[in-house]
This record gives sequence, structure tokens and C-alpha cells, in this order.
Amino acid sequence: MKTGRLVGEVWATRKARGLEGRKLVLVATDAADPRSHVVVAVDPLEAREGDEVLVAFGSGARNVLAPPPNREILADAAIAQVIDGRSDREV
Repeated sequence: MKTGRLVGEVWATRKARGLEGRKLVLVATDAADPRSHVVVAVDPLEAREGDEVLVAFGSGARNVLAPPPNREILADAAIAQVIDGRSDREV
């Protein structure tokens, strides 16, 4: 798992089977240079742009999205947690 900051959203007219209806986002995983390493992750938690998040990769990402057996889900990254350090965030 890696921490990162949500920097944008991905729009797609077609998604892989198992990802229909799921939000895809861009997460910068390098705080020193946010443009150097950006990953596309599935967002089941409705994080907002600018939020700091914890991203799971590989089989951990599939486990975030559905309990095993989940081999049919084609996702390599998923947001596992929103790291909330701000007091102004609405619930």
C-alpha cells in the first residue's frame, strides 16, 4: 500500500467487466513531484479531489472491492482508506 493525493477523475464510456458503475480516479503517489507518478485507481469510498488516500495494489486492490474469490475483477489499484486530517470535511 502507498499513500497519495487524489488529483483528478477518469471518465470512460466503456469499462472492463466488473468495473461498471465504479468511479475511477487519478492518485499522485509522489508528494515531492505530484506529476511524476500518477496511478488510476478504483474509488469505492467517494474520496474528493485533494484528499490524502491509502491505495492498495494487486490482489489487495481486488480485496478492497469485493471479498474473495474475486479474480474476475480487473483492477490493479483501489483506494482502501481516506486519510482525514482536515477538520472542515463534511460528513
